[in-house]
Amino acid sequence: VADFETAIGRMNDFDFDQGMKDVEDLIGDLKGRPECNGKVGMLGFCFGGRYVHVSAARLGIDAGAAFHGTTIGQHLDETSKISCPMSLHFGSEDPAVPMEEVTAIQESYAGMGNAEIVVHDGAAHNFSMPYKPGYDADVAKASRAAALKCFQSM
Repeated sequence: VADFETAIGRMNDFDFDQGMKDVEDLIGDLKGRPECNGKVGMLGFCFGGRYVHVSAARLGIDAGAAFHGTTIGQHLDETSKISCPMSLHFGSEDPAVPMEEVTAIQESYAGMGNAEIVVHDGAAHNFSMPYKPGYDADVAKASRAAALKCFQSM
């Protein structure tokens, strides 16, 4: 509980605009490295899911994936700007991402052939994180395989 409250406090205090500037700088840095082929994929956990969605819409990442991504619903007006492959994974029992929001995300991405929005039945928040109470090894394995497939499509 204390860990969750700390995380929520940090998420609420985080400066979204500065975070997006930081992500933009990081993408530019990565693309400028000689070992980079010019493509950048982005993976977000929890509130990082929001940054994957918005980075796909605004910053031209080449693929995006998110596990139990929160607050994506705040930016569904930008979904139409996304053209890269996306793989977003949610748990049906995740109080941090209500099913109403997940349904809105699914509807927002409907018709986009390169987007996969998966609801893992019975999974809770943090299903992909082995050291968290909501960890589910089978869901973690499935979501990671799907994200890897998404990134391999770049």
